[in-house]
Amino acid sequence: MTGRVRAAAGALTALACAAMLAANALPAHAGDSSAPVAVTESGKVRGTDQDGIRRFRGLPYAAPPIGELRWQPPQSASSWTGTRDATKTGPACLQPQAPDMPDGTPQSEDCLTLEVTTPARPGKGRPVMVWVPGGGFITGAGSIYDPARLVRAGDIVVVTVNYRLGVFGFFAHPELGEASDFGLQDQVAVLRWVRANIAAFGGDPGKVTLAGASAGAMSTCSLMTSPAARGLFHRAIVQSGSCRTSHPAGAMGKGMPAISSWHPIDAIRGAGQALAGQLDCADVACLRRKSAGELLPYTAQFPLLAYGTSLVPQEPAKVFVAGKQMAIPLLQGNARDEHVEFTLGLYPQGITARQYPAMLKTAFASATPQVERRYPARRFASPTAATSRVFSDSGWICPSWKSGREHARKASTYAYVFADPSAPTPSGSPLPAHVRPATAHGAETFYLFDFPDSPQLSTAQQRLADRLVGYWTRFVRTGDPNGAGSTRWPRLGAADQALKLAPEALRPINMNSAHHCGLWF
Repeated sequence: MTGRVRAAAGALTALACAAMLAANALPAHAGDSSAPVAVTESGKVRGTDQDGIRRFRGLPYAAPPIGELRWQPPQSASSWTGTRDATKTGPACLQPQAPDMPDGTPQSEDCLTLEVTTPARPGKGRPVMVWVPGGGFITGAGSIYDPARLVRAGDIVVVTVNYRLGVFGFFAHPELGEASDFGLQDQVAVLRWVRANIAAFGGDPGKVTLAGASAGAMSTCSLMTSPAARGLFHRAIVQSGSCRTSHPAGAMGKGMPAISSWHPIDAIRGAGQALAGQLDCADVACLRRKSAGELLPYTAQFPLLAYGTSLVPQEPAKVFVAGKQMAIPLLQGNARDEHVEFTLGLYPQGITARQYPAMLKTAFASATPQVERRYPARRFASPTAATSRVFSDSGWICPSWKSGREHARKASTYAYVFADPSAPTPSGSPLPAHVRPATAHGAETFYLFDFPDSPQLSTAQQRLADRLVGYWTRFVRTGDPNGAGSTRWPRLGAADQALKLAPEALRPINMNSAHHCGLWF
C-alpha cells in the first residue's frame, strides 16, 4: 500500500470507463507497416518503436473476468485474426482513486492485460522481469510503471501487469469452495503467458524474474510458496514487503488490532458472506448480477490473501520457516522509513511525548521498556518520527531481514535498505520537517521506473538511480547483483549484512545494529 492518503483509508470512487472497453476490440487492419509485429499464441500484435524501445500494450493474457467469469480463475484469452493494435494501454482494474494513480486513468472490470517493453535492437534469449505493482491489493496498475531505464541499461525484457483487486480480486465465499485469491491467480496466468509467448518478443522463458513492491512484493513471496507457480520464474525481487510483513496493534490506526495480510480462507469466506448480507444477496449468483459500481464501495474490505487452498496451501511465512519455498536467488529490501507516510496519514494531528509510550504499550505490551530504551523519543525529530521508526523496523524492515535469513539457507539472498531522504514520496507531498530525514515506503521505485506525474530526479538522484538499475538488471540477468565497477553487495548470511543504498555512499550495514532486528526476532 503506498501513500499517506491511501494509508489513512482514502476515498472509494467508482469510475469505469466504457471508452476503454473498445480498445480491447480485435481490429484486423494493416496499420503502420514499419511498426514492430510479434506473433503470440492468440495472434499477431503490432506495437511501437521509439527511442530505442519497443512497446506492446494492452495485450490480453486472460479472458475478461466479467459476468459468470467474475470470481472465477482466469480463463484463456480469445484468439483473433489479422493483426491486433497493441499501441494503447489497457484500462486499470477497478479501484478507488489513489494518490499515485494519474487522474483520469481509465478503469474497467475487463482489465486482464499486460505490457511488454523490449530493446528495439534485434536480439533473442534476453532475461525477463515480470513486474507486479503494489497498492495494498486494492489499487495499482502495471501500466503506470515505465521500465525504459531498466530495458535500455540492462538489455532485458520487462513485462508489467494488471491483476484483479479488492472485492473483484480477493473475495471468497463458501459457495465458491476454495476459490479465492483471484488476483494472485491472475499473476500465475501472466507467468504462464510469459512462458508461452515471451520468446516472440526476444525474451527467454527460462530466465524469468518475478518482482514487485509492497503488495507486489507480498504477491511475489507468496508465489514462491505456491505449487501452481513452480518452474514459472527463476529469481525473485521483493521490495518494501515480505511474507513476514505485519503490523502491531495501533500501527494502522488508533484502536486497530495487529494486522497481517494473510488469513485463513475461512476468515475471508466470512467476509464474503458478510458482504452478501449487506447487499441482500442469498448467493453468489446474486452478487454476480450486481454492477461493478455497486461492488466497488466495498473493495477495501478485501485487501487480504487467503491461505489453506491449493494455490497457497500454507501461510507463506511458515513455508519460509520450514524451508519449503522455491530455492531461487532473492533480492529483498526496504526503504529506511517504510511507515512514515502511514503514521502521518493515520495520526494527522501528530503524536505527543505523552502519547508515545502509551502507543508502545498498546503495540508491544511487556516488551515496551526494551523498545523505549532502543527508540527514545529524544533521539528523533519528534515523537511522531520515533513512532514511524519503531513501526518501520518492527513491521517492515526486520521481518524482511528475518525472511531473508530463512531464505539464505536455501539460495543466494541479497538484502538492502534504501535511504535517500530527498527521494520523491508516493503520496506526492513532501514529508514535513517534524519527521525528516526519512525515506518513505516504495521510494526506490522512482529510481527504477518513470511515472506519468513523477518529479524529475536531481543529478545526485540520477547517479543513485543508475546504480540501482545496474544492480537490479544484473540480478535479473545472473541472479547476482554484483558487477565490475560497483560496490560489492554481500550475500545475507551470518554476518547480517545488507547494502545501504544512499546518495552519499553505498556500503554494507549490519541489520542488527542499524535496525535493532535482534529486538524484534
